[in-house]
Amino acid sequence: MHFSKAVLAGLACSFAAGAPVSDVEYTAIEKRDLNLNAFLAAIVEIFPVNVPVNGICTALGIGETALAAAFGLKINANRRGCADVTVVFARGTCDPGNVGALVGPPFFRALEAAIGSSKSIAIQGVEYPATVDGYLRADPAAGVTMAKFITNTIAECPKTQFVLSGYSQGGYAVHNAAKNLDAKSMSKVKAVVIFGDPMSKEPVRGIDASRVSIVCHEGDDICDGGVFITPQHITYAEDAESSANFVVSKL
Repeated sequence: MHFSKAVLAGLACSFAAGAPVSDVEYTAIEKRDLNLNAFLAAIVEIFPVNVPVNGICTALGIGETALAAAFGLKINANRRGCADVTVVFARGTCDPGNVGALVGPPFFRALEAAIGSSKSIAIQGVEYPATVDGYLRADPAAGVTMAKFITNTIAECPKTQFVLSGYSQGGYAVHNAAKNLDAKSMSKVKAVVIFGDPMSKEPVRGIDASRVSIVCHEGDDICDGGVFITPQHITYAEDAESSANFVVSKL
């Protein structure tokens, strides 16, 4: 599957003009193949790069919504019922929905493929504003929200295992959620994966380092605590399969 720049630009224009954005719940990961090379090529084509985060917000929102439509991705994930594994994902700055399109959906698909039918999976996106200001202030509020969801889910689904994940600003949420959870709750967390982590130099509290994967591309300014969006920061979908395999090895 390949979508030209013109096609994606047209999709972006339609969303900018007010066409409805899909908010279908991610209750089951679609089986439709995602052509990763085409997806990454489209990302590099349509998004401005080497610009500060406060200069790309609108482009991210519109562009990701267009990508989601073009590649059949869902930008919202809302858990229903209990599952063997609960994935809690915090999207990046200005990403649409509650999981975005750049990283979360490709990671979820890869994870389902890696786990197969051996375990059931539930996925929940963290509901938080994901604003530029939130990134610049390293706002801890999303971490509190993430921790509350985990605590509530443990009460409802005591046998579930958790995978905590985030992208970009979502990395703050994961780190701060771990700081807000007690040892008993963190013992339910079997794996942590953070893509483009602005806190990449800081360990995730309450979990053994062997269960944590911080995925940072060389040249990603966000991983160094910077503010510039480089090509390296928007192409973490290429790490979806390896990250999914890491998670499966920890379950």
